[in-house]
Amino acid sequence: MSTPKKILIALAVLASAVLLYQLRSAPADTRASSDASDGVPGAAAAERAPAVVRVAPAVETEFAPLHHASGSVISRHDARIASEQDGRIVRIAEVGTYLRTGEPLAALDDTALRLREREASAELARIQTQLGQARRQERRYAQLADAQNIARAQYEQVQADRDVLAQEHARAAALLAQTRHQRERMVIRAPFDGMVVEHQAELGEFLARGATVARLVDTDGLEIQARAPVSLAAHLTVGGPVRVLAGDASGDHRISAVVPVGDEASRQLEIRVALDETRLPVGSAVELAIPADRPRQVVAVPRDAVLLRRDGNYVIRVDDGERAQRVAVELGDELDELVEVDGPLSAGDLLVVLGGERLEPGQPVRIEATEAVAVQAGSGRHYAGTAR
Repeated sequence: MSTPKKILIALAVLASAVLLYQLRSAPADTRASSDASDGVPGAAAAERAPAVVRVAPAVETEFAPLHHASGSVISRHDARIASEQDGRIVRIAEVGTYLRTGEPLAALDDTALRLREREASAELARIQTQLGQARRQERRYAQLADAQNIARAQYEQVQADRDVLAQEHARAAALLAQTRHQRERMVIRAPFDGMVVEHQAELGEFLARGATVARLVDTDGLEIQARAPVSLAAHLTVGGPVRVLAGDASGDHRISAVVPVGDEASRQLEIRVALDETRLPVGSAVELAIPADRPRQVVAVPRDAVLLRRDGNYVIRVDDGERAQRVAVELGDELDELVEVDGPLSAGDLLVVLGGERLEPGQPVRIEATEAVAVQAGSGRHYAGTAR
């Protein structure tokens, strides 16, 4: 064999060896690369830069389930004021006028009563003069009777005349007082502090006795009127807590009255809630959150910590190594910014409330701030509604 042929054969063998080596080494490299990325769970997430988050703790507190009832704001004093006398209206307070107790609401024409009062006063003065004369005459006749200068019967007649005049004097005095009373009642006065909210008679109209002239409402003494099922009677007590929701505002108040008489048709009873410091217009619609059962001890988390997904609800817990952990939870009742949860959580666990949407399990985090969780002072009790 010639030398060139030997060289060609050697080169062919060498090329085959190189190709075989490459084919054998490629799968091993691929498996090594795959093992490097998939061998440790969360390794890729762990290599990321720490995410900046805000956290808040889970808390242990008391929740009480609530019954929601519709109610209306009413005034403790809301009356349509009527007249005690007949007459033409000569003065009436304008709508929107705030009156104190005893201030004039309206006035009727009292011309006839003023004339009658003058007549009754003159009649009383006449009888009083006659009575004075009769008393003086009775004293003179008493002296004459003692001296036996007149018959005893004459003296007794003078006494009888004096008694008749005394009775007429009393009657005239009563008539004058009655006329003055009627004249005073020609001015219709506010029976309580309140605002004139509606006219039911106008200036110049003739008002019959018992007819209403205006509506007066106490806009300071407010309360809520609502109805609740009789089945909740055991949980409704005067002074008991109740939450009032009016639009976007809410506040805690106390039950001021419970009427323990249920309606046979609706099976509901009436409750009242005082609104001493709340400025709501009379007639406003409100919602009451009434305790419907005994409170129970629960673990609750801030509402912002809950992530709602199609495959379930979960929270992101920050472990001692400041890494994110996804914890599945079931939601229960809620109140304000707290939601009851059922899951492997404990009071004091730090949960991400801002920045958790893109966190992966095992990803490092950097806590920017820890938010406080408001729990009622004292018992730490919350009255909760159903989470939506």
